[in-house]
Amino acid sequence: KKMSGDYPSKDELKGAVQGTLLYLALYLCILIPYQSFTKIYLYFQKRKEAKQKEGDEKKVSWRAVKYYNSRDMLALTGDRTVGNFVEFAILFLPLYWMHAIFVDPTQSFRIGCIYTATRAIYPIVYQMRGFLALSTGPGYLLYLYLMVEIARRFVFA
Repeated sequence: KKMSGDYPSKDELKGAVQGTLLYLALYLCILIPYQSFTKIYLYFQKRKEAKQKEGDEKKVSWRAVKYYNSRDMLALTGDRTVGNFVEFAILFLPLYWMHAIFVDPTQSFRIGCIYTATRAIYPIVYQMRGFLALSTGPGYLLYLYLMVEIARRFVFA
């Protein structure tokens, strides 16, 4: 099919945008929660086994189950900082660019600054128990905002 000019129109790109949103929704709504579920399940399973064997379920730590080798906090912080950044780059970058191209490019710099700043504080708040959401929470809100705005233009249009 011949495109309507040098650059594909919104209608010509609708299928690609819908497919991308579907792919990103799978990652955000299925794969990430599944990964979390497996760790939570293993944690409680190992606690149950420890209680049956040794009578002390407290010997099983959440960090040891979730992060394998959690004894070296500096190494763990570095691994989790990069891991979290890479895990969520697959969501942020396509949403960011689709929003800039198809919704409102005037918001791009502000969105990029907010997202980058919250990613930058990850290694600091990771080491502060209970404060990690200061880094990850704004990102989740941005993914949702970007996804909803793009969907309003392409899925529900």
